[in-house]
Amino acid sequence: MDYIISITNKCNLRCRYCYEKKLNTVPGSLSDETAQKTIEFINARNNAERVYLFGGEPLLYKDVVKKLVSGINAKSYIITTNGMLLDEDFIKWCVRNKVIINLSHDGMDCSQRGIDVNELNVKLRVLLKYQPDTLVQMVYNEDSLDMLAQNVLYFKNLGVRKVSASMDSFLVSDDPDRFADRMMEEWEKVSKIKDMFIYQLDEKERTVKNGKSEKCEICKRKMFINWDAKIYPCVQFQNLPAFQCGDIFSGLDPEQTVISHPDYSSLSTRCDGCEIKEYCHNSCACRKMSSTGGLRDISEAVCIEEQVLIFTALKKITIHSLQEELK
Repeated sequence: MDYIISITNKCNLRCRYCYEKKLNTVPGSLSDETAQKTIEFINARNNAERVYLFGGEPLLYKDVVKKLVSGINAKSYIITTNGMLLDEDFIKWCVRNKVIINLSHDGMDCSQRGIDVNELNVKLRVLLKYQPDTLVQMVYNEDSLDMLAQNVLYFKNLGVRKVSASMDSFLVSDDPDRFADRMMEEWEKVSKIKDMFIYQLDEKERTVKNGKSEKCEICKRKMFINWDAKIYPCVQFQNLPAFQCGDIFSGLDPEQTVISHPDYSSLSTRCDGCEIKEYCHNSCACRKMSSTGGLRDISEAVCIEEQVLIFTALKKITIHSLQEELK
């Protein structure tokens, strides 16, 4: 089981594309009592694979991070941070305690995050010194799409080995056909960059080779524990009472949520008749909810992104197979 713990929904930045703006929530953070109860709740279940420490910006509360990591019995711990509060001592502590730090960074232009890219790069270089395989997580939108490959190369030149490039899930394109062509062109360029791990392409290649995409299941493989102690299936469902699956004080009880939402893991309605739908992640409830506000469909932009990634992965696999045959 993977546990995603929201330490806080507060943040020191104001990113234009932040999902928290869509969640109708009030500012809050994990109290000492709730942090301790979270530790006890997870340890009592004795099934923690990965623990994700999330926000907002979790490093606003480094003491809480340390408390959770020191107390929870898990195979790995992962922090997602915007990086501006990183310091060398904390990074060293993470290394000693086998905590992976994922850094949010948008590449050459971080204006949508409201920060100086040079200041963030100072933090990145220190992080890479101690954690060479840091995963840098970027978000692109329609304005920055044409810089996608250049930004991946930019990261490579900074010494980054691993990149995740996610589209802004709220994106709505005025010209979907042109948008699809631009996206295909950029991901084609990205696929040709050597000696870089690109999360989306690696994940999609594995999905294609396996023959199908995994389906979401409510609180079966992961759960989201909010700072207010309530449990939800995933981050996009926080503060929605219809999707609450218990809390860490009274326990996990997802049965009614499962009954009430039989379409939780169903493919998007737009997938009917699609020849590549088995490779598609459009059954992901989080993607459906974040892009359309419901469980029956995903946005056209997200559908385009999935198609582009699948076709790019298929092309890479085909080229690799041909190269192997010629050896």
